[in-house]
Amino acid sequence: MKILGLSAFIIFAVVVFGCFDNAKKPVSEKANQNKPRAHPRKLALPGTGRLAFHSYTAYDLDDEGRRWLDGRIHICDFPADTATTIPEIEKHVIHAMNPAFSRDGAKLAFMALPIGPKYGAEWSTAFDIFVYDFRSGELINVSKQADLGVSIDEDPVFTPDGSSLVFKRDRADLWKIGLKSFRVEAITTDGKQREESGPRISPDGKWIVYWSGDGAVADVYRIPMTGGPAELLAGLPGIQEMFPVFMDNRHLAYTRWTSAQQHDDEVYFIDLATGKHRAAAFNSTNGANDSDPFAIDNWVGFSSNRKENGKGGWDLYLGDPASPSPIYLRRLSTSRHDLGGTCTPHTVGRRK
Repeated sequence: MKILGLSAFIIFAVVVFGCFDNAKKPVSEKANQNKPRAHPRKLALPGTGRLAFHSYTAYDLDDEGRRWLDGRIHICDFPADTATTIPEIEKHVIHAMNPAFSRDGAKLAFMALPIGPKYGAEWSTAFDIFVYDFRSGELINVSKQADLGVSIDEDPVFTPDGSSLVFKRDRADLWKIGLKSFRVEAITTDGKQREESGPRISPDGKWIVYWSGDGAVADVYRIPMTGGPAELLAGLPGIQEMFPVFMDNRHLAYTRWTSAQQHDDEVYFIDLATGKHRAAAFNSTNGANDSDPFAIDNWVGFSSNRKENGKGGWDLYLGDPASPSPIYLRRLSTSRHDLGGTCTPHTVGRRK
């Protein structure tokens, strides 16, 4: 999970939601606020911390019907602006994706296929969840340690105390697994009725957000960490809403279609206290998709398939939610699809 310092959260909240609130103010007041700032903040990568993301040629089949299964986890230690892979991960898994840091930045959880079997069309049924320890260089197959057997284990994320993972099991419910006991317990129990995907946990550990459904019926929900009734957060009719992530305890970012007729992805924000939704100013106006938002310092990282830069298909960007001009992270991006970004303010241990 992307966990920032208190000062960074305050800056983020003031910039994002304070700026969007300008739309309600008189024109004269907005004009005064549009004057140059005495000390403008520079949009740039942070000087410390660590970034992770995954890349692949295609999730399953490419346009020519070839199956690659070549997902890889990439890591960047700031202030560097290039990313590398982790040999211990590369040695034991293939098609790794959806990384998530522990709160202290010491560990990384992700989903992948164990190296060994020859995978065919049903390859995705073999997904396991893994944890890599940056301090020890140790990689653990959590699914195997927990003896989960033949189950599809995806989208792992650490609880704030780092003692457990929340993940999606068998394309259905959310589960929790202890990283010492390897005991598992169900958080949701509605089975295939509702598929809960992409869980993310609030910094205070009270809430889990996720999306349910696919395409036009995909909506964003939250439930208490202890379980209970689901609360709809983003559910416009005929519009896909996915990939929620906490900016802080009060603010959430997510991806949604422009409209029921225009299926371009855009980044939106929710103020959970007021229920107000605001579009990011950096969303593309040229028909491109902007998706997979994540907090990075007091800015927002995201993936986009904009053609004006185009190193791969989906590439990495850094945006100010109140500015229409994001930075293309050319040196970080690969020649493949770069997605699933996540950031921690910590750089812990030595990668091996």
